Amino acid sequence: MQDSNPPVQSLKALTIASLSATLLAGIVLVTAVLPAEYGIDPTGFGEMIGLTSLSSTSKTAVQGAAAACAEPPVAVSAAQAASNLQWQDTVKIVVPAGEGLEYKFHLAKGAALEYSWSTNGAALYFDFHGEPQGDKTGYFKSYKETTDSQSSGSLSAPFEGSHGWYWENKSGAPVTVVLNTKGAYRILGLM
Repeated sequence: MQDSNPPVQSLKALTIASLSATLLAGIVLVTAVLPAEYGIDPTGFGEMIGLTSLSSTSKTAVQGAAAACAEPPVAVSAAQAASNLQWQDTVKIVVPAGEGLEYKFHLAKGAALEYSWSTNGAALYFDFHGEPQGDKTGYFKSYKETTDSQSSGSLSAPFEGSHGWYWENKSGAPVTVVLNTKGAYRILGLM
Protein backbone atom coordinates (compact mmCIF):
# COMPACT_ATOMS: atom_id res chain seq x y z
CA MET A 1 0.00 0.00 0.00
CA GLN A 2 1.38 3.42 -1.01
CA ASP A 3 1.52 6.43 1.26
CA SER A 4 -0.74 9.11 -0.28
CA ASN A 5 0.77 11.94 1.78
CA PRO A 6 4.05 13.13 0.26
CA PRO A 7 6.66 14.46 2.71
CA VAL A 8 6.46 18.18 3.48
CA GLN A 9 9.75 20.07 3.26
CA SER A 10 10.82 22.06 6.27
CA LEU A 11 11.16 25.84 6.17
CA LYS A 12 14.92 25.44 6.63
CA ALA A 13 15.21 23.11 3.61
CA LEU A 14 13.14 25.48 1.43
CA THR A 15 15.24 28.49 2.52
CA ILE A 16 18.50 26.66 1.74
CA ALA A 17 17.18 25.57 -1.68
CA SER A 18 16.04 29.14 -2.51
CA LEU A 19 19.35 30.68 -1.46
CA SER A 20 21.29 28.06 -3.42
CA ALA A 21 19.24 28.74 -6.55
CA THR A 22 19.73 32.50 -6.17
CA LEU A 23 23.49 32.08 -5.72
CA LEU A 24 23.72 29.80 -8.78
CA ALA A 25 21.70 32.29 -10.86
CA GLY A 26 24.05 35.10 -9.78
CA ILE A 27 27.10 33.07 -10.77
CA VAL A 28 25.62 32.28 -14.19
CA LEU A 29 24.71 35.97 -14.67
CA VAL A 30 28.21 37.23 -13.85
CA THR A 31 30.23 34.52 -15.64
CA ALA A 32 28.09 33.87 -18.74
CA VAL A 33 25.18 36.24 -19.41
CA LEU A 34 26.90 39.59 -18.84
CA PRO A 35 30.00 38.68 -20.95
CA ALA A 36 27.96 37.15 -23.81
CA GLU A 37 25.17 39.73 -23.99
CA TYR A 38 26.74 43.00 -22.85
CA GLY A 39 30.52 42.55 -23.00
CA ILE A 40 30.78 43.05 -19.22
CA ASP A 41 33.25 40.52 -17.83
CA PRO A 42 34.19 41.27 -14.19
CA THR A 43 35.74 37.83 -13.61
CA GLY A 44 37.62 37.42 -16.91
CA PHE A 45 36.03 33.97 -17.32
CA GLY A 46 33.85 35.11 -20.26
CA GLU A 47 36.87 36.27 -22.24
CA MET A 48 38.78 33.11 -21.38
CA ILE A 49 36.09 30.87 -22.90
CA GLY A 50 35.18 33.25 -25.76
CA LEU A 51 31.82 34.56 -24.54
CA THR A 52 32.75 38.24 -24.85
CA SER A 53 33.11 37.83 -28.62
CA LEU A 54 29.36 37.09 -28.76
CA SER A 55 28.52 40.52 -27.39
CA SER A 56 27.23 43.07 -29.92
CA THR A 57 27.91 45.90 -27.48
CA SER A 58 31.25 47.66 -27.33
CA LYS A 59 32.98 46.67 -24.09
CA THR A 60 34.41 50.14 -23.51
CA ALA A 61 31.04 51.83 -24.04
CA VAL A 62 29.39 49.49 -21.56
CA GLN A 63 32.16 49.93 -18.98
CA GLY A 64 31.93 53.72 -19.34
CA ALA A 65 28.17 53.61 -18.84
CA ALA A 66 28.55 51.27 -15.86
CA ALA A 67 31.13 53.57 -14.26
CA ALA A 68 28.84 56.58 -14.72
CA CYS A 69 25.90 54.78 -13.12
CA ALA A 70 26.28 53.90 -9.45
CA GLU A 71 22.73 52.55 -9.10
CA PRO A 72 22.13 48.79 -8.91
CA PRO A 73 20.51 47.08 -11.92
CA VAL A 74 16.74 47.35 -12.11
CA ALA A 75 14.60 44.33 -12.91
CA VAL A 76 12.55 44.72 -16.10
CA SER A 77 9.30 43.12 -17.08
CA ALA A 78 9.07 40.65 -19.95
CA ALA A 79 7.30 43.31 -22.06
CA GLN A 80 10.13 45.81 -21.46
CA ALA A 81 12.74 43.17 -22.29
CA ALA A 82 10.92 42.26 -25.53
CA SER A 83 10.79 45.92 -26.57
CA ASN A 84 14.58 46.19 -26.12
CA LEU A 85 15.45 43.22 -28.33
CA GLN A 86 18.13 43.81 -30.93
CA TRP A 87 17.65 42.01 -34.22
CA GLN A 88 20.07 41.48 -37.07
CA ASP A 89 18.69 40.59 -40.48
CA THR A 90 19.82 40.21 -44.09
CA VAL A 91 17.38 40.13 -46.97
CA LYS A 92 17.74 40.01 -50.77
CA ILE A 93 15.23 42.15 -52.64
CA VAL A 94 14.85 41.95 -56.43
CA VAL A 95 13.80 45.25 -58.00
CA PRO A 96 12.29 44.41 -61.42
CA ALA A 97 13.50 46.22 -64.55
CA GLY A 98 11.78 49.58 -65.03
CA GLU A 99 9.91 49.34 -61.72
CA GLY A 100 10.13 50.51 -58.13
CA LEU A 101 9.27 49.02 -54.75
CA GLU A 102 9.40 49.79 -51.04
CA TYR A 103 10.79 47.77 -48.12
CA LYS A 104 9.85 48.97 -44.62
CA PHE A 105 10.35 48.48 -40.90
CA HIS A 106 8.20 49.66 -38.01
CA LEU A 107 10.22 51.65 -35.45
CA ALA A 108 9.14 53.24 -32.18
CA LYS A 109 10.14 56.85 -31.59
CA GLY A 110 13.84 56.97 -30.72
CA ALA A 111 14.51 53.38 -31.85
CA ALA A 112 17.81 52.81 -33.63
CA LEU A 113 18.23 51.24 -37.07
CA GLU A 114 21.67 50.51 -38.50
CA TYR A 115 21.72 49.58 -42.17
CA SER A 116 23.92 48.76 -45.11
CA TRP A 117 22.72 47.81 -48.57
CA SER A 118 24.36 47.24 -51.93
CA THR A 119 23.67 45.93 -55.41
CA ASN A 120 25.96 44.06 -57.78
CA GLY A 121 27.14 47.47 -59.00
CA ALA A 122 23.96 48.66 -60.72
CA ALA A 123 22.83 52.08 -59.50
CA LEU A 124 19.26 52.55 -58.24
CA TYR A 125 17.37 55.71 -57.43
CA PHE A 126 16.37 55.49 -53.76
CA ASP A 127 14.57 57.47 -51.10
CA PHE A 128 15.20 56.43 -47.49
CA HIS A 129 12.25 57.87 -45.58
CA GLY A 130 9.74 57.50 -42.75
CA GLU A 131 5.98 57.91 -42.39
CA PRO A 132 4.39 58.68 -38.99
CA GLN A 133 2.02 56.05 -37.64
CA GLY A 134 -1.63 57.04 -38.08
CA ASP A 135 -0.91 59.97 -40.41
CA LYS A 136 -3.65 60.34 -43.05
CA THR A 137 -2.18 63.40 -44.86
CA GLY A 138 0.45 61.51 -46.88
CA TYR A 139 3.31 63.21 -45.02
CA PHE A 140 6.70 61.51 -45.08
CA LYS A 141 10.21 62.60 -44.09
CA SER A 142 13.11 61.83 -46.44
CA TYR A 143 16.39 61.01 -44.73
CA LYS A 144 18.45 60.38 -47.86
CA GLU A 145 17.50 60.61 -51.53
CA THR A 146 19.93 59.96 -54.38
CA THR A 147 21.02 57.44 -57.00
CA ASP A 148 23.70 54.94 -56.00
CA SER A 149 24.63 51.23 -55.90
CA GLN A 150 25.05 51.20 -52.10
CA SER A 151 24.31 53.08 -48.91
CA SER A 152 24.92 52.65 -45.21
CA GLY A 153 24.29 54.52 -42.00
CA SER A 154 22.05 54.65 -38.97
CA LEU A 155 18.77 56.26 -37.98
CA SER A 156 17.28 57.22 -34.65
CA ALA A 157 13.57 57.32 -35.51
CA PRO A 158 12.19 60.85 -35.00
CA PHE A 159 8.66 59.43 -34.69
CA GLU A 160 6.89 56.09 -34.44
CA GLY A 161 5.90 54.63 -37.79
CA SER A 162 7.19 52.90 -40.90
CA HIS A 163 10.72 53.64 -42.07
CA GLY A 164 12.52 52.24 -45.08
CA TRP A 165 13.48 52.56 -48.71
CA TYR A 166 11.85 53.16 -52.03
CA TRP A 167 14.14 51.82 -54.76
CA GLU A 168 13.53 52.49 -58.45
CA ASN A 169 15.27 50.47 -61.14
CA LYS A 170 15.49 52.53 -64.35
CA SER A 171 17.55 49.86 -66.16
CA GLY A 172 16.38 47.11 -68.49
CA ALA A 173 17.39 44.24 -66.15
CA PRO A 174 16.35 43.26 -62.62
CA VAL A 175 18.66 44.42 -59.82
CA THR A 176 19.14 42.55 -56.53
CA VAL A 177 19.58 44.61 -53.36
CA VAL A 178 21.24 42.93 -50.36
CA LEU A 179 20.02 44.77 -47.25
CA ASN A 180 21.64 44.24 -43.81
CA THR A 181 19.90 45.74 -40.78
CA LYS A 182 20.35 45.78 -37.04
CA GLY A 183 18.27 47.49 -34.38
CA ALA A 184 15.02 47.46 -32.45
CA TYR A 185 12.36 47.12 -35.14
CA ARG A 186 9.60 44.97 -36.59
CA ILE A 187 9.96 43.98 -40.25
CA LEU A 188 7.04 45.10 -42.40
CA GLY A 189 8.68 43.92 -45.63
CA LEU A 190 7.68 44.77 -49.18
CA MET A 191 4.97 47.38 -49.47
